Amino acid sequence: MEWTLAPFTVYLGVKGKIDGLSHHNYFLGDNFKEYADKIFKSSVSPEKAYYYVNVSSKSDPDCAPEGCENVFILCPVPDLRFKKSWEDTEALTEYIIDDLGKRIGYDIKNNIMTKVVLNPTQWEQNLNLYKGSGLDLAHGLKQVGAFRPANKDEEFKNLYYVGASTTPGTGLPIVVISSRLVTERILKDA
Repeated sequence: MEWTLAPFTVYLGVKGKIDGLSHHNYFLGDNFKEYADKIFKSSVSPEKAYYYVNVSSKSDPDCAPEGCENVFILCPVPDLRFKKSWEDTEALTEYIIDDLGKRIGYDIKNNIMTKVVLNPTQWEQNLNLYKGSGLDLAHGLKQVGAFRPANKDEEFKNLYYVGASTTPGTGLPIVVISSRLVTERILKDA
């Protein structure tokens, strides 16, 4: 079985309006293919992290207190099969916050009101994600369509599965479809 990336996420409440960010933002380098090929199976954190930033308060001001922003940062990192220790969580967090601040010209670090960081260990422990893998099974050629695990157990006839690792696949809209398919199957079986 092949698994998806592990998420390293940073959730920030930041004082002040940040002009250098839109609702969706990507901060990549010039060697994305090399970075992507290496990062998912590495035993170390990225030296120069690539990351996505979402600031939903740009589109909906009610997502943050007046005069503030909510900042969500997602950095793909190796899962716990490859990188077992996350003792460097704070160092990676500081690097990303400093790098983001420099790129957009805003002192994020000294304007943080609240901060929550989740590394792959916490994703595994808090959400029961296998080895901290964020989206469960990957969508490789051998794991799509009929090759994906079924949503009904082969042994226990009254056990059904919903989620990213079963039919039809990963992502929130697809998981919602998975729940609809299982509901239809249960009604048909009943």
